[in-house]
Amino acid sequence: MLYAAATAPVITDCPVFVGPEVINRTQIQFHCDVRTNATDRRARFRVSFLFDCELDAGVPSQVLNLTNLRATLHERYLAGRLNKLVRALLSHLARKLT
Repeated sequence: MLYAAATAPVITDCPVFVGPEVINRTQIQFHCDVRTNATDRRARFRVSFLFDCELDAGVPSQVLNLTNLRATLHERYLAGRLNKLVRALLSHLARKLT
């Protein structure tokens, strides 16, 4: 399998962590907005949320594309993780050459 490294999308700035957003007075969520200058519709990014600089297997990574550059951290993933520093880890995904 070949992967295209030369066509990797460029992340133009640090991801922006937004929130909390209150939904119907019953739920909260946070967002991570990705900033890129990518124009290729096939560009993909993986966002993982870190707690105290560590990945948590209980919080799934999200794969974003150009039509949706916002990852969401729902409150259900905050249980047992309060009082921890939350950060987003962002990486681009190489695409297969066809």
